[in-house]
Amino acid sequence: MPSNKKHHYVPHFYLKRFSPNGKSINLCNTPKELKVISANLKNQCCKDYFYGKDLRVESALGVVEGLAAQTFRLIDHYGTPPPYGSAAHLILIVYLLMQYGRTAYSADSLNEMSDKMMKHLLGPKAEVEGIDLSKVTIGIKNAPHFFLGMTSTQFPFLLDLHFKLLSNETDVEFVASDNPVVLYNQLFSFRRFGSNTGFLSKGLQIFFPISSRTLLLFYDSASYSVGSRSHSVTRVLSPRDVYEINTLQMCSAYENVYFQDEGFNIEALHHKAAPFRRQRKSNVDIFPGEETENRKQEFIATSLEEIRTNLRLSIMRITKKTKKWRDGFRKLKMQPAVVVRDEKMANDYDEFLKKVDGKEYKRENFIKFLAEKCGQTQQL
Repeated sequence: MPSNKKHHYVPHFYLKRFSPNGKSINLCNTPKELKVISANLKNQCCKDYFYGKDLRVESALGVVEGLAAQTFRLIDHYGTPPPYGSAAHLILIVYLLMQYGRTAYSADSLNEMSDKMMKHLLGPKAEVEGIDLSKVTIGIKNAPHFFLGMTSTQFPFLLDLHFKLLSNETDVEFVASDNPVVLYNQLFSFRRFGSNTGFLSKGLQIFFPISSRTLLLFYDSASYSVGSRSHSVTRVLSPRDVYEINTLQMCSAYENVYFQDEGFNIEALHHKAAPFRRQRKSNVDIFPGEETENRKQEFIATSLEEIRTNLRLSIMRITKKTKKWRDGFRKLKMQPAVVVRDEKMANDYDEFLKKVDGKEYKRENFIKFLAEKCGQTQQL
C-alpha cells in the first residue's frame, strides 16, 4: 500500500492544535449528533487519493503546510500575528485559501452546482430522448483538484484585508471543523440572493481558528472596526462572542466539529447552530432573457450557499460611514448582484481573464499580469 495514499483535506498538523494529547481528538459528528471522545487523530479529514493518483498536488500542499505550521508556531511564541506585507502574512493568505478550497465540503458544493446547472441545460434534450436525469449525478472529474486550483490563485484579492489575532481569554474554547475557513458578511446580512462572500466582496469577513485559544480574523476594514485600531491582537473577554464564533464552525462543518476539552458542552452548541445549518451547498438561479421562435435566451447565476447565523460580536462593529452607505443601498430598487470593495482589482481581473482566454497568460499568472501592467503604466 502506498505510504501517501491517504490524503488529508484538513492537515494533521492543524487538527493536532485542537488535540488534548497530540494523539486523539474529541469530536461531534453533526449529521448523527454524536459526541465522540478520544477519536483517532490520524483518521480525521482524509480520503484515499482525494486529490487524485497524481501525487504532485498532495506534495505541493505539504510544502505550504510546513510553512504554515512554522508561521503558527511563531504566532504562538510571540502572541501576535505577523506584520502586514511580510512573507509570513503572505503564507497565511495562501494557506487560508488552500484550506478553504481543498475540503470535502468544497468539492461537494462544486459538484452540486455542476449537477444543478447541467441538468437544467440538458433537461429539454434529455426529455425528448427519454433520459431520466434524476437517476444520474453530473459532476466534475477530480473536483477537489479543480476547486483548489480556482481558489489558490486568488490570493491578490485578500491582500487589502486587515487581519487580527483574536485571543480567547474566556473559559470557553474555540472549536474547529472539517471545513474550518468560514466566509461571512455581516454588512449584507439582509440580502438573500447572489454572492456576498466572494473574495472581492465588500464587507467580507474570514474566521479561521488556529487553536482553542487563538483565531485569525481577516476583514474589510472600510466596513468594520475590530477592537483597538492600533493593536494587532484583540482580546475576547465575552463567552457569548466565543459561542457566536463557534456557531460558525458548527454551521460550516461537513461532518465533524473538533474540540479539546472533553467536558465542553458540544450538545448545546449543536442545538444553537441547528436552525442555521445550510440545507444545500449551492444555488443556481435561472432568469429568462430574450426568446424568439428559434432561440431562447437565459441568464444563469450560480453561487455557493452562504452561512447566516445573525452573527453579533461585541468586539466588532460596522462603521458609521458604512452603515450610512448601507441605508442608501438598501433603498435601491435595482441592486447589483455583487458589490466589490475594490473596483480596480475587479476590473484588472476581468481584463486578465480575457487575456487568459486569448492564451496570453495562464490562470495562475495573475500576479505576473499585475506586475507587467503596473510596469507599463509607470512607463507611460
